[in-house]
Amino acid sequence: MQWVGHRDLFTLIRDTDRGIIWLNLLTLFTACLLPFGSALLSRYHQDTLALRIFGLILIATSLSRTIIWVYATRRPSVVHDPIDRASYWSGLALSVFPLVIYVAAFAVAGVLGRGQPGRLRLGAGAVLHHDHAAALASPRGSEERQFT
Repeated sequence: MQWVGHRDLFTLIRDTDRGIIWLNLLTLFTACLLPFGSALLSRYHQDTLALRIFGLILIATSLSRTIIWVYATRRPSVVHDPIDRASYWSGLALSVFPLVIYVAAFAVAGVLGRGQPGRLRLGAGAVLHHDHAAALASPRGSEERQFT
């Protein structure tokens, strides 16, 4: 889902500057860590550290996506068309929602799952369909509603 969200964000971007380039590299770096985190979790599925690392990767990926959204949409010279207030806030919600869920799941798993990896997996698994739910929360007719 991170790749789809990245593609959707860049449909709005017309031109790049140094900030977009560096933030894009950061976003892609964190997204590239996802297979590593998945492999680590599959190999050491009984180790809570593996799940914590994977959770931190999810948090970093969502945080970098949120930062690049705010950066790009606050610079009219970068986007194709000016972003209206409703689209800005719904787009921000689309990127912040998974971040909040990941942080909450990470915190809950840390409290409830001490020494119990099964509970940690439940906490992390509860956030699988966040992008779909967030897209449905966007205003009707907004571009964010069409995002996958």
